Amino acid sequence: MRRVLREGIRMGMKLAQPVYGLNGQIVLNSGVDLTEFHISKMAELDIKYIYIEGEAQLIDVNDEAAQNARQEILLSAHQALDEVRVGKYVHTDGVKSKVLALLDDCCMHKEIQPLFTAMQTCNDYLFKHAVSGYFFAAMMGISRGLEGQRLHDLGMGALLRDVGMITISRDILNKPEALNMEEMAIVKKHTEKGYEILQRNADISLAAANCALQHHERFDGSGYPRGAKDSGIHEFAQITAIADVYSSMTATTPYRKALPVYDTLAIIEKAGAAYFNPELVQVLVSNVAIYPLGAVVRLNNQSVGIVHDYADELRTKPIVNITANAAGERVNQVLTIDMAINPALYIAEVS
Repeated sequence: MRRVLREGIRMGMKLAQPVYGLNGQIVLNSGVDLTEFHISKMAELDIKYIYIEGEAQLIDVNDEAAQNARQEILLSAHQALDEVRVGKYVHTDGVKSKVLALLDDCCMHKEIQPLFTAMQTCNDYLFKHAVSGYFFAAMMGISRGLEGQRLHDLGMGALLRDVGMITISRDILNKPEALNMEEMAIVKKHTEKGYEILQRNADISLAAANCALQHHERFDGSGYPRGAKDSGIHEFAQITAIADVYSSMTATTPYRKALPVYDTLAIIEKAGAAYFNPELVQVLVSNVAIYPLGAVVRLNNQSVGIVHDYADELRTKPIVNITANAAGERVNQVLTIDMAINPALYIAEVS
């Protein structure tokens, strides 16, 4: 099944989904072979797109230039996801293989692959940020039980959420210091620009395009571009928004250092229902090891230890084997601290 914009509708195409009229009634049912009459009727009703049977156009395996570009993108994605796995404490490599397979599928679409290339050549951070956010969105989608076309649409939307940035001046995108208010207003236009770009692409669903439009909307209506709130924000955009913020905060930019995972999650959790869907925040938390096993940590009493286990299912309360006291001296006998039963102690730093 693929989406076809009104301009591309032709006689003989077979509907894969019903076409609905202005009052919500079915005008044409799925399985109908389109005729000239059907097409003229849809034009009268201002139908902007339909879903037809058949696969979306894929890259020709004999097209060497396209295949080389695809391989370059996938290689860059592997490198970006390796950074995610090592530096951002994802629980399992199993999820990584699934999201890479999904990315490979996305790269095979003939009309979409050039957008990846444009993002990659536009700004190195932009592409890495796209892949990183895509990874966490897809991971959350898998945890939510998404599969098939729905997971594909989420992945596509998360990956291309910032495609509107390719319309922004390179001078602004690559500015080494913080943007001024006028420049920030220009950058904010990337949500609507991205939506327009994705809407013109017949291989991209409305759900995916909404990730570009709404990933800066906030649950309390304080976001942009339209101030949408709670259920007015598409579920996929809600997921993408959380993944986008997490990816951004845990990345180093020319004017800001990356925040540690535990600080990032604390900030996102504190934002809670104000900015994000709290249920989806917990999906992210359950997939990210705030304090990964084997991590060297410093407690608020200045003692140093290694994360040995967890006292809770969400892994927010680690069990630490102390290896050095507050003076920095190695301890002769390992002392185990369970954060769940020692509320006065907490992890101040993760190495």
